[in-house]
Amino acid sequence: MSASSEPVQQPPALNARRDERRAVGVACGAHALHDGYTDLIYVMLPIWQKEFGLGYAELGLLRALFSGTMAGFQIPSGLIAERFGAASVLALGTALAGTGYCLAGTSAGFGLLVLALFIGGLGASVQHPLGSVLMARAFAGARSMKALGTYNFAGDLGKMAVPAAASLLLLVMPWRPVLALLGGVGLLAAAAIFVLTPRHGAVTTSSAAQHEAADSAGDAPHPFAFPVLLAIGIIDSATRMGFLLFLPFVLTAKAQACPSLGWR
Repeated sequence: MSASSEPVQQPPALNARRDERRAVGVACGAHALHDGYTDLIYVMLPIWQKEFGLGYAELGLLRALFSGTMAGFQIPSGLIAERFGAASVLALGTALAGTGYCLAGTSAGFGLLVLALFIGGLGASVQHPLGSVLMARAFAGARSMKALGTYNFAGDLGKMAVPAAASLLLLVMPWRPVLALLGGVGLLAAAAIFVLTPRHGAVTTSSAAQHEAADSAGDAPHPFAFPVLLAIGIIDSATRMGFLLFLPFVLTAKAQACPSLGWR
């Protein structure tokens, strides 16, 4: 009796668990890297000020350019992903974010920095909408709360790890190779994202019915929930970014005014 040549099909449960692991790895890894790139600017602004003789207005413009581009293109990136797929768009965005920092490392003046941070912000715009979608598709119901919490925590780790890594590298090499190295990490991550991101098809009728049933079983939505969350996000971002933007320069000014403190 000859052996069957048909491929062995894996059970759907195994495929679902594999997709869950991939979704967590891709979404959390992308969140950590992109949030790290976003906060890396705070490390670089004092260096760019000294290197190119920039004023506070120009430094604020650089930070606002990156954040504004990242925020403004989040909805378009989601629409583009609906047509071309989350894997392709998330990988392309990560590659653009890494390219932006590589370009910043070769900049010879303010104009090229503006272009580099625009490209970086454009690439960073894809992460939040698409990473959230990956987690929402992989985990449903009560499990989604823990999954999204893990996803958000990964971003906080990136905010700490990438600037810290840059600070340590700056102790042993100039800032341009540091940005080239960190930008290259983004290019490698883009390739991994494209390969590992689960491919989900369109939502089927049964899946849509399950989501509608889950929604109807939950509590009624609060009419002011979204405006309140939106206001909290705006206040938090504006306060945190403004504080972190000018804190290094305030400390530097204090050190110059009080040399007896021994700050360097």
